[in-house]
Amino acid sequence: MRKILRGWLLLAALCFCTTAAAQRPMLIHSHNDYNQRAPFWQAYAQQVYSIEADVFLHKGQLLVGHDTEDLSPDMTFESLYVEPLVTLFKRNGGRAWKGSDEHLQLMIELKSKTEPALKAVAAVLDRYPGVFDPAVNPHAVRIAVTGRVPAPADFAKYPAYIRFDGEWDVDYTPAQLERVALVSADFGRFSQWNGKGSIIASELEKLEAVIDRAHALGKPVRFWGAPEGVTVYYTFYNMGVDYINTDHLEVCAGFFSDFGNKNFQIGERRTAAGGVTGTKRLDKTTRDFRGFQNDKLQLSKGVGIYTPTYKNDGKEGKIKNVIYLIGDGMGLTQVVAAAYANKGLTMLQMKYIGLQQNNALDAFTTDSAAGGSALATG
Repeated sequence: MRKILRGWLLLAALCFCTTAAAQRPMLIHSHNDYNQRAPFWQAYAQQVYSIEADVFLHKGQLLVGHDTEDLSPDMTFESLYVEPLVTLFKRNGGRAWKGSDEHLQLMIELKSKTEPALKAVAAVLDRYPGVFDPAVNPHAVRIAVTGRVPAPADFAKYPAYIRFDGEWDVDYTPAQLERVALVSADFGRFSQWNGKGSIIASELEKLEAVIDRAHALGKPVRFWGAPEGVTVYYTFYNMGVDYINTDHLEVCAGFFSDFGNKNFQIGERRTAAGGVTGTKRLDKTTRDFRGFQNDKLQLSKGVGIYTPTYKNDGKEGKIKNVIYLIGDGMGLTQVVAAAYANKGLTMLQMKYIGLQQNNALDAFTTDSAAGGSALATG
């Protein structure tokens, strides 16, 4: 159910198109973006969906930083985020990315008193309606305010293009819900999971309650303060979380950029159909294998496994023939991956299995022909 809800959310609420970044199964949020080596530009280069800036109204200036002691007069909200976006929209014909209808979200975390800080932010953004107001430009940057969010009853006091970070356990009126961009929650409030192994059942139940409630409101969900890593990415995807909060942009974006190739499952309908590129690299024999679905890089059903009888073990007699098959791409990683996908392999049913290590003289990975020759000659 969470998968279906999330699919509709991404299609209807976020208007995704068929660009490479849009095929990512989760929205990537550049958390504390101003701490990156190149604020804004680093996240923009990875074509993430959402970029976050913590903003203080300090001595009449909108400054970006996590704490007041971090503030610097040259780290202004305008110079770091507004001006680059205005320049890009001019260059890209009124879009975040040239030739793409994909949206970009700028999440502004208010660190100062709500009303004066938000009015100052609005005063800056109001100068560029073609960049920040979807009523003027349907490709405009989406603005989402988090942190010191105004009370829902006060949402209407601010320009319509400004939307807000919602809470999962608040009962919003229909008008207030229209102003909610997403639902965010503190991960640590529900779970102590460190990203290793599995989330314990009782904590998982609490997290799923948040996800279900957000989706029932028709909003995507984000957990902040959550761990990171491959296990987290897969777990959150399976749970139906819509946003990945990341401090490691390149790693996270790289992981999800070819997510379709990371989900080889036989006969499973949830296997990603989009973003699969592996079949283009397969040889003709593999592509024509019976039951292989070229468009999804998967088998419709598993390959049958033969279990030997071992009835000739220990007997003496003349060996008539020895058939020696040399397979390409038969490293331990590939064999284990195939065994997991197919739920077993005939070759692993043998009583005796040997391993041979072969290293090239001038390369880290040996060539197929050299490896085959080493196997054939013993």
